Amino acid sequence: MSEIEKLLTLQEIDSRIREIERELKDIPERQERERLRLEEHQAEVVQAEEALHAKQAQLKELELEVDAEQEKITKLRQQQVEIKTNKEFKALESEISGHQAQIKGIEDGELGMMEEVDALQRALQEKRQALKEEEAAVEGDVAAWSTRSSELQSQVEAKRAERGSAVEGIDREWLACYERIFSRKDKALVPLEDGFCGGCHMQQPPYVVHDTKKRTKIVLCGTCGRMLC
Repeated sequence: MSEIEKLLTLQEIDSRIREIERELKDIPERQERERLRLEEHQAEVVQAEEALHAKQAQLKELELEVDAEQEKITKLRQQQVEIKTNKEFKALESEISGHQAQIKGIEDGELGMMEEVDALQRALQEKRQALKEEEAAVEGDVAAWSTRSSELQSQVEAKRAERGSAVEGIDREWLACYERIFSRKDKALVPLEDGFCGGCHMQQPPYVVHDTKKRTKIVLCGTCGRMLC
């Protein structure tokens, strides 16, 4: 087997190692993107909670208004006991009626607001359930990526062991040239196709074409610096 053929075998191994390492590097980011899926659901839950609390606070204010009106009525009733004329009694009764009407209006508003609170509570429950389901889905997806990471780690270790065996029979000069180029390019070795470099697609001089076909020495593309084969 020529040095070129050995390097082509090595390049296939190295390309796979590079591919696996890139996927491994991307996995933490992919897992983080999965976790970010929860943010929208979490924000919706927070908004639903805030809306419910605001409505409950409004309902509480109405209840306090009713209490205040009831307290006014109680005081007026006490005053009625102490007055001596029918005219004053009727005046207080009229005032009491006004407060009672005020209470009725507030209580009507309370009923409508209680319905709104019930609707907001149902909406909040639905959003919490959706968040719970999304959390389970994200947890599963993150776990799947962790499993994939373990699989890839095993694959890359196997490929590195395979690489160790592959480099043993390669000439040191050829190997050093290959590794220097592969560290900077997608491929270190590219085919010479009809006199053109398979990497940068630039036409090569006749002597380069001749030397490449002989496969007896290292031949580099004068433009991109890749090894020609």
